Amino acid sequence: MKNYSTIINLFCNLIILLILFSSTNCISKKQNKTKYPKDDITQTQRQVREDTLTSETLSLLQQSTQIYYADKIEALNLKNHIELLSSESFEGRKIGERGQKMAGLYIQDFFIKNNLEPAVMTDLGKRYLQEFEVEKSKISTVTIKTNLQGKNSIYQNQEDFLANPLTYLHNENELNVVLTGYSILPNEQISGRGIALLLDTDDKESIFYSNQDWNEKMEKQMLSAQKSGAKAVFFVLTNSDNFKTNSKRLQKNKYLNREIYTLKTEKSIGVYFLSMETAAQLFEYPKQEWEELVDQFKNNNVPSNLPYATISIQVKKENVVTLETENIVGFVEGTDLKEEIIIISAHYDHLGQSKDKTNFFAGADDNASGVAALMELAKTFALAKEEGFAPRRSILFLTTTAEEVGMLGSSYYTDIAPLFPISNSVANLNIDMIGREYVPKNNYSSNDYISIVGSDWLSPVLHQTHEQANKTFTKLHLDYSYNSKSHPEEFFYRSDQYSFAKHDIPVIFYTSPDHKDYHKTSDTAEKIDFERVEKVTKLIFHTTWQLANQEKSPKKIEKDIFEDQN
Repeated sequence: MKNYSTIINLFCNLIILLILFSSTNCISKKQNKTKYPKDDITQTQRQVREDTLTSETLSLLQQSTQIYYADKIEALNLKNHIELLSSESFEGRKIGERGQKMAGLYIQDFFIKNNLEPAVMTDLGKRYLQEFEVEKSKISTVTIKTNLQGKNSIYQNQEDFLANPLTYLHNENELNVVLTGYSILPNEQISGRGIALLLDTDDKESIFYSNQDWNEKMEKQMLSAQKSGAKAVFFVLTNSDNFKTNSKRLQKNKYLNREIYTLKTEKSIGVYFLSMETAAQLFEYPKQEWEELVDQFKNNNVPSNLPYATISIQVKKENVVTLETENIVGFVEGTDLKEEIIIISAHYDHLGQSKDKTNFFAGADDNASGVAALMELAKTFALAKEEGFAPRRSILFLTTTAEEVGMLGSSYYTDIAPLFPISNSVANLNIDMIGREYVPKNNYSSNDYISIVGSDWLSPVLHQTHEQANKTFTKLHLDYSYNSKSHPEEFFYRSDQYSFAKHDIPVIFYTSPDHKDYHKTSDTAEKIDFERVEKVTKLIFHTTWQLANQEKSPKKIEKDIFEDQN
């Protein structure tokens, strides 16, 4: 009975809108004769205006259906999810612990109940859980050994080189390392070897948690090496003062010298930074010849015989614990453009319990609010498909784990095991903390604003689509005050959207940062504005609906040369 009345309602609305379309079309023809005289505009300008008018008219035909399903998203349902996920029963949802597992099962059961499809291929069929391992440890010592002219030489971490503790460091015996200059040469076979790359950092003071353009380039080179099967990457810092500065900073950095979480997979590789002096010695070059070689690479004069070195790496760790954890995914397959994937993401892990176990970090805003939004979005799109309104593009709902310890769940998806070719992912909409007022509240008369980060960084189509969706439907104030690479808080790099952006996938980060309860036990459900969460979730719904059904893709699909290896 419910489905029957829904169809009748939609049919009546469609008839009304067809009449509107007919009258609007007649008006537009008259306007074309009077408003755009031939002498005033070029043929190209006229076509653009006509295309825009047609687009606006067609959107009227879609609005009734779109609004109908958006209205399925209600504050009460969002409130129920947030209160449960942030309750004491879930113990703060810390990675690898019981509370995180319980939250994952809750999300999975919700996907099953609401007819989301599983998408994780296993020997036993498709599943909702994407399982992986994370290692928690403290690095005590790392040494590099080599035999130079019949004599064993030993190099020490933080003196002769820097081991990046944020990457998975492991022992290597007799590792062959090849120096390819400033980039990985396309004809170089590096599988099973180490790759050494020259890196100009100028006078930058930090190479850890530093997000300058050179750092992004470095990360992409590391990903290319990883996908090609390299065992380790060695970046040679050409600025000797820069190496010394970073060495001192690393020794003093409390965060980087405590327990660190890293992905533990066969594809994970360690990253090391070598001083110019250490690199020259490892590749057995006198100082002057080494400097001449570096200049050759800088001038794109690649030598016919690339320098090789054979080394061993010994890593000693303390308090090693392997944690088993999982992303939870649900899928809505599209129709004629189903190979193009839109990914909606939100992390469901948080900080767990206090050290004395007397309190817990509820994480109501961070990020029960984002997970609740994702769950209701997933339910709504699955319902629309059931009732005959399947999206043209496919939508993957990805709830990630291990975000709080380094965005490891999203990195596992993008860097190690994408469920679909990464080149087919056309957009990522990431939701992380959308339930609270934050710093710019004085700029707006009511709690009807949301911070937008990244929408215009990689795709004008994505930015225009979400702006138009908001203008047409939700009319929220879009706050772009954090949308800058130079912003001191660097929010673009601090949640799961960056895992997608580093693969050149267009992203939008929806967030409400900087409120006083961030990462405190006081981030509780009674402080959430549930009406606000509903408004923002509807904005994301309308943006996703438009992206999933419009002709223009936010990203041009190109074949990934590493696609077969994923």
